[in-house]
Formats: sequence, structure tokens, C-alpha cells
Amino acid sequence: MPEEIQKTEEAAVEAKDTENTVSEAKQEKAVEAAPKPKKMRNTIENVEEALLAEGKSSAAKFPAFESGDTVKVYVKIVEGDKQRLQPFEGVVMAIRHGGIRKSFMVRKISHNVAIERVFPFHSPYVEKVEIIRKGRVRRAKLYYLRGRFGRSAVVTEKV
Repeated sequence: MPEEIQKTEEAAVEAKDTENTVSEAKQEKAVEAAPKPKKMRNTIENVEEALLAEGKSSAAKFPAFESGDTVKVYVKIVEGDKQRLQPFEGVVMAIRHGGIRKSFMVRKISHNVAIERVFPFHSPYVEKVEIIRKGRVRRAKLYYLRGRFGRSAVVTEKV
């Protein structure tokens, strides 16, 4: 009896060994067949450069503005089958990123409620941007305006 048990145990060990070698061989083949990972960053940059080179961006028609400037952004609003332009006037708080992902944040105070909105430069919904007045600030990001209302939230005009 003990000899029979040893034989069945040896057979079970051999079966496991063959299964392991088969699964290892499958894994090696899968690794060889899998495509090599590409550098995603370079791919994204290439697409951005191609889009900017085509000139399909709407940022080219915007005037040069900076943070602190008061601007009026005309946004396309679609209601059913009708389209209209809605102005959004406020202070530019920040300009972010660059290239195709470039965006700017505008803050306005309406009925004692502050509204901040982020507009992509290359969005088809931003029709045009008008500069109302140039602001004199010493920072690129004006997040400190969030805690202020009234006269303290006003940016001085550049002379």
C-alpha cells in the first residue's frame, strides 16, 4: 500500500511540473506577442504640434491678455436648434498650461456671488475675447482674490 501511495504522489508531482512548464511557456509567448509600450508623452506632444500647425485653433484670433486683465468672453450657447452669444465679463485669474491644452480662468462677481469659469483657448464654443482694461498685478495666479469682495477685490488699472 505505501508503495502505491508513493507512485500516485510522484504522478501528481509530474503532472504539476508539466502544467507549470506549459503555463510558463504560454506566459513567455504572451510577453513576446504583447506590443512594446510606446512613450505616450511623445505621442500626445506630436498630436498637439500637428493640430497647432494646422491652424485649427481659435486662440490665434484672441488678443494678447494676461492675468489681472478684465476681459469679456463671448461664449456660444446652444438652446435646442438656436445659437446665441453670451458675454462673460470678469478678471483673468490664471492662464494654465500651453499648446493645445491651454486654458484661462475668469472670475466675475454677480449679485454678491463670485463665479469662476475656465475657458479652453482652443474651444469652438469661445467665439471671441475682448480686453476691457489692462490690470497691474505682480503675480501670475490671482487666487488671493477668492477671499476678497468689494473694493479689495478690484485690480488696479495699468497706466
